[in-house]
Amino acid sequence: MLKKLLKYEFKATARTYGGMYLALLAASVLFGGSVWRWNSTNSDAYSTLVGLLSLVYTGVIIGTVVVTIMTIVQRFYRNLLGREGYLMHTLPVTESQLILSKLISSVVWMLCSSIVGIFSFAVMLLALSLNSAALQQLPELWQKVVEIFREIFRMTGSSGWLWLIFETLNGLVALVSSILCIYAACMIGHQFKKHMVPAGILAFFLLSFLQNWLSSGVSSADMLQAVSDPTLGGVDVSIAAPSAFTTLFGLAVSIAFAAGYFLLTRWLMEHKLDLE
Repeated sequence: MLKKLLKYEFKATARTYGGMYLALLAASVLFGGSVWRWNSTNSDAYSTLVGLLSLVYTGVIIGTVVVTIMTIVQRFYRNLLGREGYLMHTLPVTESQLILSKLISSVVWMLCSSIVGIFSFAVMLLALSLNSAALQQLPELWQKVVEIFREIFRMTGSSGWLWLIFETLNGLVALVSSILCIYAACMIGHQFKKHMVPAGILAFFLLSFLQNWLSSGVSSADMLQAVSDPTLGGVDVSIAAPSAFTTLFGLAVSIAFAAGYFLLTRWLMEHKLDLE
């Protein structure tokens, strides 16, 4: 049944996110192309166009972030706590499945938004370099980046790969924890019928503050580690490498809070849900 819930969830949100991603990519191409054309002609008319399209591109990026967050909140609140909740809670599914369907789709769309944002930036840079001289330098630049990362992992050994894996896992768990924090805040705000929105916002900031306060309990004195090699054309390669204890502690805190948010949301949905 969870698979059917996910199919319905992705179908209901795909059109919103798809249009938003197309707008972001189109804005990046137009902005990058206008800057390239302005550099080629030095025309005042293109100068005005560049300024306008830069505002459009920035606005689309901000809009993408806002819409992504608002969709996460609205899909949970309206679908499970609003009028649609009368239908959703009569389905032969558990509260855990309802929460997981929202969580999985939200995580996927958040990751997609990040990937599309990075891709749009790369497209914009490519549009800026639409001349033969710049294009000829791209392979050399890419080779330099690969060489730098190769040297980093050679000098750090297996610890470099472990750091990368832990940081990726830590970021994913932090994302899941943040979304579940939003859900828990929505359920807490739902208990205050006359002040649902202020109570939900206050609950979110209090829960986030508590989690950040506990996560920052570890001293950061040994969190940074620098490695350098003068053989890379004089390039100083430096990375921020948290200690193993710091990384594991942060990961454990995020997992614990994510589990707590999930259990709190499910308990309130099972025992304190009031759709009247």
